[in-house]
Amino acid sequence: MRKCAIIFVLLSLLLSACSKSSTGNKNTSAATAPASIEAKDSEGNSALLRAVNNGDTNEIRRLVEAGADVNSTSNSGVTPLMNAAGMGNKEAVEFLIQKGADVNHRTAGNYTPLMQAALVGQGEIVKLLLQAGADPSVKDAGGRTALTYAQDRKHEDIAQVLKQKMGSETAGKK
Repeated sequence: MRKCAIIFVLLSLLLSACSKSSTGNKNTSAATAPASIEAKDSEGNSALLRAVNNGDTNEIRRLVEAGADVNSTSNSGVTPLMNAAGMGNKEAVEFLIQKGADVNHRTAGNYTPLMQAALVGQGEIVKLLLQAGADPSVKDAGGRTALTYAQDRKHEDIAQVLKQKMGSETAGKK
């Protein structure tokens, strides 16, 4: 009886997760993703986010190809791209961007993947995100930009890249 109750609860959770639609996902197969792919743990981490956190690029590819939502968010609003960027996983960042990950996704505090990469000194990832259209002028809830994060952490090479990008965008608007 107890085993049946546990199975019922798990099935209910899976069906509940499956019934919630994701907006803005360019990964077209996500609409047909099995519920288990989109099931989240207690922190709201999907299997894809867990694979990113584990640095398992093969599992990231498998899950996305099976229909996992590349823009799924944890309870705190973090996406797989944000964590891949912060971890410096270039292969995962490139793959997620290719599959439609939102390079300008913002958490509730307006924190972006670009800010994450700049904060932890991932210069190559900063360049990839900028090339993919990440907006360096976005300010978080505290008024900080990716440039501010880079400067505060003394990532001068990243700060220079961001200054150049922001300067070229400003020059283009005149």
